[in-house]
Formats: sequence, structure tokens, C-alpha cells
Amino acid sequence: MKKKISKNIVKLEISSSARLHLGFYGIENNDGYSYGSMGLGIKSYNTKLLINGAKNFTTNLPKKYTGPIIKYLKSNNIQTNIDINMIEKSPSHIGLGSGTQLSLCVGKIVSEFLKLSLTTKNIAEIYKRGERSGIGISVFEKGGFVLDSCKKKDMQPETLVHSKFPSEWKVVLLNDTKLKGISGDKEKNFFLNNKNSKKYERELSHIVLRGILPSLAYADFTNFANSITEFQRITALFYKKKQSGVFLSPEISKVMKYIENFDNIGIGQSSWGPTSYIFVDSLLHAKELISVIENKFNVYNNLSYKIVSPSNSGYKIKYN
Repeated sequence: MKKKISKNIVKLEISSSARLHLGFYGIENNDGYSYGSMGLGIKSYNTKLLINGAKNFTTNLPKKYTGPIIKYLKSNNIQTNIDINMIEKSPSHIGLGSGTQLSLCVGKIVSEFLKLSLTTKNIAEIYKRGERSGIGISVFEKGGFVLDSCKKKDMQPETLVHSKFPSEWKVVLLNDTKLKGISGDKEKNFFLNNKNSKKYERELSHIVLRGILPSLAYADFTNFANSITEFQRITALFYKKKQSGVFLSPEISKVMKYIENFDNIGIGQSSWGPTSYIFVDSLLHAKELISVIENKFNVYNNLSYKIVSPSNSGYKIKYN
């Protein structure tokens, strides 16, 4: 007998924000462990869904986002007469983790609506998320700065460090609207076929442990910014077969080259890009920096700039 949907349930709305993937401190298998990464939730590029009861299953979402959870419901003899409506979605393949956020939003709102008590980790397993990095999963759950563990075989990475990120620090996002980062099989094949990361892992781990983490603990912006920039410079050496330097976009690369020696900034690219970031210590600094960049590079009409704040909380569910 199928589990029925309660008639007392009202419409539910779920929202979550994007994440910056700040890079891997390890990639290759070492004594059974591989990968290991860090990231940050940001208050921008939101994903928002609405769910309600229906006569049959209906949705405006692509099947790849609803198929896994519907398959789970059917295999557990649970009715699927629900309507899931996407209201807002982050752009795909620009380095902000939109696929993970959307998948987790679908799974979580279905679980909440049907009172299934699925954890975020359960949902990530249903959607096969966290194959290399667990940053999107952790940020969806609780926001903030996250450092995840190395991955052990087929297990999801665990969160090693979760920290509130100073709210007064801001991020200037740069995006090249002409480009998309790699994903899917192309991304998977890159990691399978490139095995030269071990020579960088000791230095990257040192920067994380002796630079990034302590600077966050003490809210020391200068050391944080310098550490992020150096981390990204070294990480780029691993990705040089796919992009010529730290940045996928040639135009963004020129912008970053121009500002890299400015005081008190930290620069890098989120995941495969093209979205890149500049960490600054205040909103005023962010506005001044954008003004300088726009005046210098006004011929690059394919570039967009946006100031965002850190998000120190995870997904939100609202009863309508």
C-alpha cells in the first residue's frame, strides 16, 4: 500500500544560495584518500522552488533534477502526486555549483513535504553528489566557510572545518558571459587522466593549515587574502592543460593581472570558472575596486561585476 500525502500540508518554498569553490588542496589517491577542498557560501545567485500537492506528478524542471528523487519515492512505495515549480535558478556551468544546489533543493523540499526525514547526506547520495568535493553539500546545509576531508573510496567527503565568515568582508565577482566552465564527463575525464598533483599537495596543505584557517580564526584579512591568492597560483599549475593560468577567461586574466599587486585583495577562480573572485575587506573597498576596473577595462563588454556578502546560513524552508 502506497504512503499517502497528508491533506494538512500547505505549499512549501525552499531557497538556497550559491557557493564559491576555492580549490582542492589534494587530488590524487594517497593511501586510500583523494581530493579535499574548501569553499564559501555567498548571498547571491539563489535557487528557489515551490512544492504543492497535485493529481499527478508535474514539474517545470528537467528530468535530471527530479528523476532521482521520483525513482526513490516509487521504489519505497510513496505517492508522487506532487507539483514542483522552479521559481529561481542560478546560471549553470559558471563555477557556482548550481547543479548541486538545485538537486539538493529538490530532494529536501520533497522530503519535507512528504515528511520523509531524509538528511542532506541521504539526498546527496540519491543524486550521486559529492563524487569529488563535498563543498556544495556542506554549504547547502549550513553556509559559511567549509573545509572538507579527503574522500575515502565511494564515501562522501566529511566536513573537517565549518566556520562563520566575517560579514564585513566582501567578494567582488567577475563573470565572462561568453564562456562556460567544463562539467560532466569532460570534468571527470580530466581528473582521471591528469596525475601530476602530488608535487603541489604539500605546499597547498601548508597554505591551508598555516595561512587560510588561522587567518579566518583571527579575522586577519591581509593574511587570508595573501594565502588565497598564493593557493590559487599553485592550484593553476595543475589545471594548465585546460586553461593557460589561474583564470579560464583571457579578459578576466588581464583584469586580475592589473590588480594583483593592489593592497589587501585576494584573487582566484571558482571551480572551473569563468566566475572569478576578489576578496576585499569592506563594501567601500569593493565599490572603489569596481570603479577602477570599469574605468580601465570598459572595452570588455562581456564582463560583469557584482559585490556579494558571505552567507553564513544554509537552505531555508518557508510555509506558504
